[in-house]
Amino acid sequence: MSQETIAQILSIETTAVQLYDDARQEAERVVKEAKQAASTMREQTLDNIRRQAEQLSAQSKQTAEIERARIVAQAEAEAQELERVAEENFDRATRFVLDRIVGHS
Repeated sequence: MSQETIAQILSIETTAVQLYDDARQEAERVVKEAKQAASTMREQTLDNIRRQAEQLSAQSKQTAEIERARIVAQAEAEAQELERVAEENFDRATRFVLDRIVGHS
């Protein structure tokens, strides 16, 4: 083999080693970026889920408060009606008792 052929073979081997090293470094960079992107996506997804859970919780609390207020208002209305009916019955009972007492005297 001639010196020139040996020099070409060594040059090709050096180029091949450099290409291999470059490819390995690129693969490591791509893997690192993919891991970072996956981590970022995971955190964004978790944040989104947390926000949705907080919104659902707030909506549930609001719905519960509205329902509680409705029930309290209904109970107050029923209590007022019972009080009104009780007053009417008390007035009728008082008149009845007075009529009985006055009527028997």
